[in-house]
Amino acid sequence: MHTQMKRLYEAAEALAGLKTQAEIARALNQSQQTVNNWEARGISKAGLVKAQSALGCSATWLETGTPPMAIAPRLVAEASDAALPAATDNPFIEDAKGIRIGDEPHTIPIRRVKLKLHAGVTGFETEPDMEDGGVLHLPRAVIEAQNLVPHHLLAIRVRGQSMEPMMFEDDVVVVNTADKNPISREIYALNFDGEALIKQLIKRNNEWFLHSMNPDFGPINVRSGQCSIVGRVVYQPGRILTGRL
Repeated sequence: MHTQMKRLYEAAEALAGLKTQAEIARALNQSQQTVNNWEARGISKAGLVKAQSALGCSATWLETGTPPMAIAPRLVAEASDAALPAATDNPFIEDAKGIRIGDEPHTIPIRRVKLKLHAGVTGFETEPDMEDGGVLHLPRAVIEAQNLVPHHLLAIRVRGQSMEPMMFEDDVVVVNTADKNPISREIYALNFDGEALIKQLIKRNNEWFLHSMNPDFGPINVRSGQCSIVGRVVYQPGRILTGRL
């Protein structure tokens, strides 16, 4: 096995509790065949960037073995640009220029994605949303307070006006894809007839409804379409959402 992949397996287990090729492939949004190819040839430059974003391990460490394994709270310190290394063909230097891993210390990078859904299908696919470098930096304290597992979390954008004034279009929320248990009054990312929705689930008289915060949008009976839960919305930058409504 290529030494870069040995390091990837080590980092995946140490930082995210991932042990198998399939788990790593899912966390990095790659096919197992791609990860299998890395085992023979080494990790591609794009793969190194994905691993850093998804797992919080240093791409430089994966590529060369230069410590530390985990990325620092800031890729760019509070030093002048003159203190940064000169531009090279190393993509991590270019990508890191002027980018902070988080203005708060102790953050974990969560993948920003767009959901690809199909009506009647309970599973889902994602494609990267590369705004802000393709990641949202979630305070470690939020993850620890809710016992969340980082590789189960996705950051997605809110679409439409139905959740105003709580959430506005293009606001970003964090979804826990491991939590699909419906709880009345909690907020979920949903696949409703192939459309990605963020809604509050309300149970009335043994019927489930999709509830909007904006009074201009009426409730939707879940039975009126094909509906499946993508995951529970656990965080909106600045506030934890679970158990608050």
